[in-house]
Order: sequence, then C-alpha cells, then structure tokens
Amino acid sequence: MIETIMTKSLKSLSPVLLPIVLIAFGSISFSHALAEAEQTKGELLSVTTKPLSTLLMSAENSAPANVISLNHSTISAEITGRAMMIEGETGDEVKKGKRLVTLDCRSYLLAKKQAEASLHIAKTQLNYSSKQYKRNQDLLAKRIIPRETFEKAESGKLAAIADIELKKVAIETTKLAINRCKISAPFSGQITKRLVQQGQLVTAGTPLFQIMQKNKLEIKTQLSAAQVQMLDDSPLLKFIAGDKQFKTVVRSIIQTVDEATRTQEVRLSLPKATKIAAGMSGRIIWRSKDLLIPAEYILRRNNQLGVMLAEDIIEGVGKAKFHPLINANEGQAVKADLPENSAIIVKNRYRVKDTQQVKINN
Repeated sequence: MIETIMTKSLKSLSPVLLPIVLIAFGSISFSHALAEAEQTKGELLSVTTKPLSTLLMSAENSAPANVISLNHSTISAEITGRAMMIEGETGDEVKKGKRLVTLDCRSYLLAKKQAEASLHIAKTQLNYSSKQYKRNQDLLAKRIIPRETFEKAESGKLAAIADIELKKVAIETTKLAINRCKISAPFSGQITKRLVQQGQLVTAGTPLFQIMQKNKLEIKTQLSAAQVQMLDDSPLLKFIAGDKQFKTVVRSIIQTVDEATRTQEVRLSLPKATKIAAGMSGRIIWRSKDLLIPAEYILRRNNQLGVMLAEDIIEGVGKAKFHPLINANEGQAVKADLPENSAIIVKNRYRVKDTQQVKINN
C-alpha cells in the first residue's frame, strides 16, 4: 500500500522535482540495507580459534611390565650323598665358586681307590702280555710255534691295553663324582631360597638352593603389534616402579604373537649399575614421534570424527568447515593431516555447524 501511495505521489510530481526525489529515495534504501547487514553481522555465532601448531602434543603411551633376572637358577645335587655341611642361608650374597653344600664323599673316595688298584692290575697284565707277545714273535720267526699261538698273544696284549684305558676312565669318573661332593655357586648373586637340610640324604636332581643373579636384570612386557611399532620408533623409554624411574632401551622383540592374548614379548635392557629388585612390577612409558591433536578438540559430525576449522577469514568473519580425521577413535588423540597453521575452532566448537558463517573473536 505504501508503494502504491509513493507511486501515485511520484506521478503527481513535476518533471523537475522527480529526479531529486528518486535520488533521495535511493539513498534511504541503501542506508537501510547497510544497517540490515551490520545487524546480521552482529548476530553471527562468536567463536575463538587457535593455530593447530599450538594444540599438537606428543602422545605418551604406557604398558605394564616387570623386572626379571636373566639367571634365577635352582642348584641341584648331581650325585647321591648325605648333606654334611651347609654354608649358605636365604638372603646371603655369594660369589661365584663359593661353596654351598658339602656331601659325604667317602663312598666315592673308596671307589677311586678301587679304580686305581684295578688300573695297577691292568698295567701288570699289560706287562705280562707284552712279554708274551715279544716271545711268541721271536718263536714265530724261527717257525717253532704256529701262527695261531702268536695271534693269541697279540690279542692278549691289545686287550690289556684297552683294559688300561677302561680303568683310567673309571678313575676319572670317580674324580668327577668326588668334585661333585662340593656344590658351589655357579655365578655371583643372592640365595633366594634354601631347600636342603643338614644331614639330608640327597640324590641326583634334588634341589638344594635357588640363586638369583642380581647384576643381570631386564624388563619384560607384553605389547600389541601396534604398540610394538610405536615403541620401536620412540626416542625415549623409561621404566617406572613406584617413585623410581629408570632409562631403558629395547634389547629384543620376540617375533612370535601369543595366540591367546595377541601380544608379543618385548625385552628391555637396564643400565648395569641399576639397583632394583627382580620381580618388581611397574610400567614402561614411551612417547610417540608423531604429533597428535588432543581428544578434547575432536568432535562427531555425520558419524565421522574430526575437527572444526575456520576458513576464508576476512575482517573477523569466516566460514566453519568440518574436517574428518582418518583413523580417529572416540576419546583418543589422533595424528593430524592438516597444515600447522590451520585455524581450529575452540570456543563454541560443538555449537557451530558445517559451512556456517562465524565471527572470529580471538
């Protein structure tokens, strides 16, 4: 109706005044449109942004682990005998070669004397057989005796030689048994358990002591294939147990995946001077080389996880754009596939919609 009235008014104007009125009306319309634009700009959703480079972090990973000794051996008897003397107790520090148990060795000493006597007899027999051989050799040359008699003498000499070797072996066997009457520590370490009692009759295989080597310790852990890959690429590893932490390095990765747990065993070395108890539990900590976007800035749109960017920013006004992140998981940091200068919407990131015009208020 207003337009009809204005049209009639314009028609009633003289040709001289009509251009002036039209110019004035156009100025009013432009001012009204500009005011509407300013009002629309003031109604844009206000957001704040941060450069991606300021948000990236190095992810820290961890896994349970425990300290093991490479040598935690059960020392057993190798012969039968009665424990006559025990020279070690649980908790004792022992050096390599330290005597732990002495067994009753009298029967083996007697066996050695018997073997030595048998050797003496065998040597006497060899002496006689050698003389017989020499005598029959001369008689055979003079054709006084048949060859059969000579061959018997020769056989007797060879048998006497073999019998001497057999008696020597018997003596060495008894010497070995006598040496085994004294059980010593095979390496330096600590006695973790005493199993033998004074006067106990032990047989071959009877456990006597358990000894742990304290200066050969390693870290043992079980990791998934993905964790093994991250661990292998990590420049820094440490083992934390209680309030203590130790630097460590990967020594070996067992190339067998456990069928039940789908994990691989990993062994890590500790510095030689490390003082820590075998069997202690803790965690290994390592940092990934890749820089990740923290989980708090990742949101879901259309069943995809990603971040909300601000693009095409001109005079404080930009357009929101949702950028999906490959391999993103709910509640986990993820590797960024964006330039480090990308503007990530921080404030109101959950309210803003994809392609929505926003006001940047940093």
